[in-house]
Amino acid sequence: MCRIAAYLGPSCLLRDFLDAPAHSLARQSWDAREMASATVNADGWGVGWYADDGRPAIYRHTLPIWADGNVDALARSLSRELWVGNVRSATPGLGTDHANTQPFAGDGLIFAHNGYIQDFAATLRARIRAELDPAIEQSINGNTDSEYLFSLVRQQSGTLPERLGKALRLVQGWLAEHDDLKALLNMVVTDGRQIAAVRSAWNTTAPSLYLHESWGGGVVLASEAFDEDPGWQAVVPDRFVTLRR
Repeated sequence: MCRIAAYLGPSCLLRDFLDAPAHSLARQSWDAREMASATVNADGWGVGWYADDGRPAIYRHTLPIWADGNVDALARSLSRELWVGNVRSATPGLGTDHANTQPFAGDGLIFAHNGYIQDFAATLRARIRAELDPAIEQSINGNTDSEYLFSLVRQQSGTLPERLGKALRLVQGWLAEHDDLKALLNMVVTDGRQIAAVRSAWNTTAPSLYLHESWGGGVVLASEAFDEDPGWQAVVPDRFVTLRR
């Protein structure tokens, strides 16, 4: 599992999104309260935003966020209207290298996934590859279920929420072909104008996900609430959420 978060609203310093809150995403890397498995998220971290040219920009590192010497300079220097962040706890067998570190970007989208697909390499990986256009399939750089899920979202047509929903339904259909296979499927995807997210799982309990509709003047989704403000609401399992400016 991982911890993920996304912000959309007025321009916000990375510091204020990433590590200033009492229970920030950075703190959740070593003090997560609601993880169903693992105890720390020490297998890398990353953050995505949109540059002045409108294209996605990603910073990723395989070090734990607390060990990355670049965090302070980035956090007090960068200010954006949208952030997507991830602190990673790697699924066994999926390496802690740069290609496997989230968030991912492609086709103008930024994506993060909190979860896993059980026995992914032996079950759904080939099914997803067979579904993809060659150009998208060839752009896969790592071996994580997360990047394959993102590729499946990229493959779909329609609005951003529709694309996320279509990808999820395909995965659920393939999971149903395997007895007792488990999957955690919290996903966040953005095109820079809106954020679409879902809290979902298969044959198990969905990872935690919270929504705050007026945090720092914007809207925030996070695996765990950043603070004790009463505005945080738990997203209902199997619920889609769309955040717009």
